[in-house]
Amino acid sequence: MRFFLKFLLETKWKFLKPKKSNILIYDNESIEELYFYLKNKNYEIFHTRYEQLNIFIILYTIFINGIKNLKENYKLNYFKFVSPKVVITLIDENPGFFKLKTLYPSAKYISVQIAFKDNQFYRYIQDFKKKNNKFQFKSDVSFVLGNNDKNKYKKYLKSKLISLGSIRNNNFPIKKNYNKKINKILFISGSLPKSKNDTSTKCKRAIKIFNYLENYCSKKNIKLFLLSKYKGNILNKYKEYYGNGNWKFVPKKSTKETYKAINDSQFIVFENSTLGYEAFSKNIKGVCFPDVFPYKNYSKIFKKKQGFFWSTSIYKKVLFSKISKVIKLNQKKWENIVSREIHNIIIYSPKNIIFSKTLDKFIK
Repeated sequence: MRFFLKFLLETKWKFLKPKKSNILIYDNESIEELYFYLKNKNYEIFHTRYEQLNIFIILYTIFINGIKNLKENYKLNYFKFVSPKVVITLIDENPGFFKLKTLYPSAKYISVQIAFKDNQFYRYIQDFKKKNNKFQFKSDVSFVLGNNDKNKYKKYLKSKLISLGSIRNNNFPIKKNYNKKINKILFISGSLPKSKNDTSTKCKRAIKIFNYLENYCSKKNIKLFLLSKYKGNILNKYKEYYGNGNWKFVPKKSTKETYKAINDSQFIVFENSTLGYEAFSKNIKGVCFPDVFPYKNYSKIFKKKQGFFWSTSIYKKVLFSKISKVIKLNQKKWENIVSREIHNIIIYSPKNIIFSKTLDKFIK
């Protein structure tokens, strides 16, 4: 009953039938990152979370197909009325997207990976295929972060796989001369504890790293900045856990401002963050201390405990050593080292040119 009431009160109702369009966006959450491409184009949106429903399509579906399989038939009829040439999603952790080619084969389907994926996505496909052995999860093109994901995806999806990197990161090309002298370090914060009683390892780990880092910067006379993960004026919340030390707060105002902070940074430190790996893909110097490198349940786990610029162990001595070694390295050597491990995890494709060309080809 509670869910039903929430559904009635929060869902927006649209009464006019959807317009025909060459482009259909699958999931409204995809819009922001695709604005660079969509700003001068017409498109329709299919709201997968049903935060908006089309009354015309609902009534049409009930009249033509009846109540049985209403959800599936609503989706099919919505697609038929829009008649898209291409369907795009950036929410590629939703396995339902890769069923659409079977439901409505008249369109081209493009998925874009925007974050590291855990095993839940793959487990769903495995479990589904146990009961539906001949069914294929597929798209026409799937853009992924790097080659490691490409190798994993091809075991589960029938698709042309292209390493694109982060579409969000690519939208903010870096324009800089890499600094020979490093006098600033940017710490990319992770999740804050929910309360004083929150003993989650992830939160404690990030705070421990930051405390060691603050000590390092103090000894080396380096300015320390903390980049917030959350919007709003929450400096006091960070101070509650990270202390009132000699560091400056960088609030999260917008995606553009966040990537400006990354692109302008001389050196980054983080525990585990897609944003941090995006910075590495742009050859920005830094070190990281994840509990598993690069990410828990990632498509390819590195069994070793440390590399040149990362360590799964957090000790003051290790952090000091890692940072100092990377700082002393000239930019050319750094790029050679970081590319050996990072470019298979996530690449950098300025301005997403290959993505735009693929879409343009499909909608001609």
